[in-house]
Amino acid sequence: MSLSDDRPADYDLADCWDPVEADEADELADPDEFLRVCAELTGFDVPELRATGMVDEHHRTVLAHRVRDEHALVHLWYVGAWPGEAPSSTRAHDQGLVWRTFRATPPGAAAPGHGSWAEAPPGGTPAIEPSPAGTPRAGTPRPEAPRGGDGR
Repeated sequence: MSLSDDRPADYDLADCWDPVEADEADELADPDEFLRVCAELTGFDVPELRATGMVDEHHRTVLAHRVRDEHALVHLWYVGAWPGEAPSSTRAHDQGLVWRTFRATPPGAAAPGHGSWAEAPPGGTPAIEPSPAGTPRAGTPRPEAPRGGDGR
């Protein structure tokens, strides 16, 4: 059914393909069976998995690997990538179940987006007041001021 838990960290799934296990992998060729198995493994129900919008993409990924590895299936759904590979798309990463589990959004994936820290929030005031022309902004080193009354 699945690969052993004592496999090395750098194992290659292509080297693990077993024609006998291919029959078990072939059962995942049916999209409904694929979803049923994934729901059982991930703890999310079928409608929740469908809501990610990743069913077709993840199904294609599983079929491309031709091996049924429960650990890899869970990894795929939670992280958005087959173990040892980059996510198949940015959307796969952003829709990973890990974010739903933590009730969080992936960094940089949701509004307000890149550069939002440069603007004041709606209805708020900026953390640093804009500096008048010629005046250094906060955090900019200022020239040394003369000390004492004699100008030294």
